[in-house]
Amino acid sequence: MKTPNPALTLAITSIYSQFPNLSYRPRPDDVKLLAAFIKSQHDTYPPQLDLLLEEDNHHIEGALNRFFQRQRKSTTEIFKSK
Repeated sequence: MKTPNPALTLAITSIYSQFPNLSYRPRPDDVKLLAAFIKSQHDTYPPQLDLLLEEDNHHIEGALNRFFQRQRKSTTEIFKSK
């Protein structure tokens, strides 16, 4: 099993910062398309997007799962504190 790559997590976070209103959970290919779109629109883009475009979909899926688990956990903590 591959150790989680923090740069991959940063790349996924940068995708969500550019597209905060995504109404679905993207698949790895969707994330790659969004990364390619960001690169095509901006001269200065996060360098982690290059890694995302080169990474195996299986590893992207794992990073997406971890990203959503962290989001779910932080959302749960917010509601518990209210």
